[in-house]
Amino acid sequence: MSDRVSAAADTVTTPTRVASAVRVPLWLVLVMVVTAYGAGASLAFLGFGAPAIVVLFLPAGVTLSALVLNPRRRWPWILAAVAATEIIVDVSHGMSLRWSAGFALANTAEPLVGALLLRRYRPAEVDLRRRRDLVVFLGCCVAAGPLVGAAIGGTLLSASLAVPWPQSFVSFWAGDATGVLTVAGAVLAWRYSPDTGSGTVRWTVSIGAAATATVIGFWPHDVPLFYLPIPVLFALAFSQSLVVTLTAGIAMMVAANLMTSTGHGPWAALDTSAQMITMSLQLFLATTILGAWALVVGVTERDRARRDTSVERAARLRLHALQVLTTDLATAVTSEEIAEAVVRQGIGLIADHGSVALLAPDSADIMLWTSPDRPDDLTFHYQRLPTDTATPHHDVIRTGRRLLHQTQADAMADYPHLVDVYQALDVHSSMCVPIPGDDTGPLGSLAFSFHRDHAADADVLAFAEALASLTGQALDRARVYEREHDATQRLQQALLPDLGSRRDGIQIHADYRPADVAHQVGGDWYDAFAVPQGRIGFAVGDVVGHQLAAAAAMARLQSALRILAQTAPDPARVLDDLSRASALIPDATTATVGYADYDPTTRVLRYACAGHLPPLLVTRDGATYLWDGRSLPLGVGKPTRRHGRVVVPDDAVLVWFTDGLVERVGEHLGENMQRLADAAGSLPDPDAARLCRHILSRMVGDRPLADDTVILCVQFTGAPSGG
Repeated sequence: MSDRVSAAADTVTTPTRVASAVRVPLWLVLVMVVTAYGAGASLAFLGFGAPAIVVLFLPAGVTLSALVLNPRRRWPWILAAVAATEIIVDVSHGMSLRWSAGFALANTAEPLVGALLLRRYRPAEVDLRRRRDLVVFLGCCVAAGPLVGAAIGGTLLSASLAVPWPQSFVSFWAGDATGVLTVAGAVLAWRYSPDTGSGTVRWTVSIGAAATATVIGFWPHDVPLFYLPIPVLFALAFSQSLVVTLTAGIAMMVAANLMTSTGHGPWAALDTSAQMITMSLQLFLATTILGAWALVVGVTERDRARRDTSVERAARLRLHALQVLTTDLATAVTSEEIAEAVVRQGIGLIADHGSVALLAPDSADIMLWTSPDRPDDLTFHYQRLPTDTATPHHDVIRTGRRLLHQTQADAMADYPHLVDVYQALDVHSSMCVPIPGDDTGPLGSLAFSFHRDHAADADVLAFAEALASLTGQALDRARVYEREHDATQRLQQALLPDLGSRRDGIQIHADYRPADVAHQVGGDWYDAFAVPQGRIGFAVGDVVGHQLAAAAAMARLQSALRILAQTAPDPARVLDDLSRASALIPDATTATVGYADYDPTTRVLRYACAGHLPPLLVTRDGATYLWDGRSLPLGVGKPTRRHGRVVVPDDAVLVWFTDGLVERVGEHLGENMQRLADAAGSLPDPDAARLCRHILSRMVGDRPLADDTVILCVQFTGAPSGG
């Protein structure tokens, strides 16, 4: 397998921190910080606020976001770069070096305090779409950090410009707080949120709409239109991601401050101090942005709650379906039944379609079952794939490791000869997991295909492996059953006699039908053999149960009956002796047996039934049940056994059977026995083989049987040769 496939598989089960997903070199971080900080600081000097007091200090957000997004070992370098940039910008605008150094201290202490507090209360990554994370961010970074900076910077402003300290303190805090709120909020939202893939056109339109609404709203003095950016920002909060909304908020705040500083808008027309104008303006803008931000959080939490509810409901439905499948797997007795249950009920729980592959028991080939929704020309319901075929199933079974392709290109690169299949089925991602078995290795594999890329996430993979584990447990049970079934089938075939086509005076034909395709063996049996004085004995029996125990009991009863028939004077005595012998044979108690002997010379048929259904004698005049010679099953009580006696005409046929031929759930036994007599009597001039096939066709057909069935047809052809 390619390294790409293994790496893709690892990413499914190994969660990655978003913050560490991209490693940016330190020099590049410093370049970006210096560039953004210098541009923001110069912009503050050139356009914002009153001539002597800087308000809306955007670089405060640049420094804070740089600290939050980088490990602590980089913080000294970042803070040093910020301090140097602050001094250079301040000195270039005519400020003395002494005061520039003081403002550099204020603008490095502030983000340091904010970042430390944020890491203290939210050591994990911050998701600003969550209410708790937003509150921590506002408290630590927007409120506490700027308060520290304002304590230092306000003091410097008051001392250098002779401005009252309270006004200097509030102005410094407001400018830095709004800068952190907008810039750091947008950067962190872009960095930590998974929804950063908004298109460039959408982003540009959103920013342009916010800036345009702000310019239009802040242009006139006497017409109150300053509220126009509010519905625009709130509409973005409803329809766009947080990063788009906050970026539009930055555009609104910059445009509002520029318009006010150039004498436009209602704040420029206020007859009050410059400090009060800028303070009230920042309060209005910050409140608007916070309102939109809170709206984004509310919408996100609502969508998350709906998504969680949907996921929980889907999980419940999936769990219920898995429970149903588990029940079906528990009742399935063959590997084929298990594979069919998985492709019918299991694959569709997580995938669009898929397949099950099992190792063939007699070779290294695999047998394949596919989900029923595949096109007819691509469906291989029960196909044997040779070992030299290169497929995901073969590779997974050989290596015992899962295989994952998150895109169609990945799958085609590894299996170019399956390109037509992937395209025809619209497979964009797929995975194949081994079915665990015993120490010999996987028993097979499960393949899952999806119509979208990257569909196999950690939850899907976990469910697939759980399904494979359940399948493996069911297959282990089935393999035990199949080994036993194979052994008992061979035993059954070995024990049932080879009747041949003709004996002196009679022609015999028999058939054995299992209860269903899973039970090829059981306790029903038949026999025909020679007994002293030229007679022919034949028997039909039924031992309760299936599988090895019933077959073993049947074999012992059959052998005992043959031995006892050699010395017993009549069928009644044979069954009486066999009943006593059954006490020594495990699982033979309550077995039913019908035994008869026939003398071809005298054409006398003697018969007796120990709990067994009566035989049916078919002659030219019709079909008649022989009800004489009946007694209790073997080992039950101490009955007095008798036998019946009848002289059979030429070409008469005796039909003897077990109860599986006439017993049906919900049907009357007497009616079915009459159906059997009518079916047997309706065939003109029957021979043993034709009559046997005719009866089975009329009474059984192709439907599965609830019990094993034996039918023995004995045709009396006349006196023996030379007789």
